[in-house]
Amino acid sequence: MIVRFVSLGPPNSIFTILGLQCADSWYVAHSEYLLFRPGYEVFRKAEPERSFLRVLHSAGKLNENMVSIEHDKKRVYIDYSEDTIYSVNTQYAGNSVGFKKLAFRLAIRKANQEGWLAEHMMIMGVHGPGGRKTYFAGAFPSACGKTSTAMLPGETILGDDIAYIRSINEVARAVNVECGIFGIIQDINPKDDPVIFKVLTSPGEVIFSNVLVKDGKPYWLGMGCALLKNGILKNGINYTGYWWEGKKDEHGNPIPPAHKNARYTVALKALENCDPELDNPLS
Repeated sequence: MIVRFVSLGPPNSIFTILGLQCADSWYVAHSEYLLFRPGYEVFRKAEPERSFLRVLHSAGKLNENMVSIEHDKKRVYIDYSEDTIYSVNTQYAGNSVGFKKLAFRLAIRKANQEGWLAEHMMIMGVHGPGGRKTYFAGAFPSACGKTSTAMLPGETILGDDIAYIRSINEVARAVNVECGIFGIIQDINPKDDPVIFKVLTSPGEVIFSNVLVKDGKPYWLGMGCALLKNGILKNGINYTGYWWEGKKDEHGNPIPPAHKNARYTVALKALENCDPELDNPLS
């Protein structure tokens, strides 16, 4: 069992919510390391009655490739009475990294009860003349461009997914619950997403999921890579195991080199346009 203590929002802030996850997956533990601020010291100094969110996850029975195999027994439960999430027989980050999406439901409920907002929003710093900077938050559903919008050239990204918003001295202030990005990688290319593409293709700490791997390198759909675009890359390892050009599924449909929902996980501070106020307790 791997135990992770996390801080949702900057530590020691009015925004801070504590989280504890127990899992049996190093993928989950590594993802949380990149996505959330460490919370052990905050836990250690917290008052005894301090509430916190809990996530219990197990990948379940695995095959020889360490992939969950009992899909028919995949279950995700959210217990509002105990602020606890149970997730079993699944390894997808949206289901297993519980503080990414699942605990967001608990935060929305907590915010509604306490008079603040937990929102599906990106936060970006927009720079104007004379060094002026204004922060904008934008609410969008998944896979509609929050990350790309927050990455507009010349501006700075503070968050791409989840924001906590409070009225502090009658001023609306917001923090990014996370300190990393769990993003859709399809169509990230050097023309449209140069900053993220540079990070994903340079030495550094990145988690790739559901991409094609060939000779130790990741490839994804729409990356602007001639190897894939021209069909020169004939084989590799992807989400179905060994892949070759022309491979089909059980229904006879062609299997693409990488999954359309392939993802990457990376720390925000790896981006050259990360906003310096990311860890400000009163962002």
